[in-house]
Amino acid sequence: MVQVRSAARRRFPSTRVPPPRGGAGQAIIDSVPDTPDPQTRTAVTQRIIAHVTRGWPRLGEPIVRHRGQYCYVAALLPGHREPTPILRLRYQGSADRWVIGIYMASTGQYTESELPASFGPKTGTPEEGIDDTFVLYTGPKSGH
Repeated sequence: MVQVRSAARRRFPSTRVPPPRGGAGQAIIDSVPDTPDPQTRTAVTQRIIAHVTRGWPRLGEPIVRHRGQYCYVAALLPGHREPTPILRLRYQGSADRWVIGIYMASTGQYTESELPASFGPKTGTPEEGIDDTFVLYTGPKSGH
């Protein structure tokens, strides 16, 4: 194996790829969503808590946590001792644009492809994510 590598180095002495001209590579990098900043995380957490307590008051305050580009939402469902994961939101560069993923208890994982199309788009606001997923676990809204 070492001989093959040295032979390849002799034939192709420079394996460095020059950077693209005109900043084309930078445009691709710039289009990748970052993680939300602390202010966005705080604002989204407050929005989620307010929306759940208005729409599903019997559940109390949801548990919201952020990690990287994800926002996880869980709730203490009636008859359960531990909070149940409900959904995961993946940040898309704006406090109002997230990819909605639902927690699948059967696999113990979140999926962005299993949300029924009849419940709405796979991207939206945190409130749309709550509405599209909480109804599957808890039934329709009961608040005003």
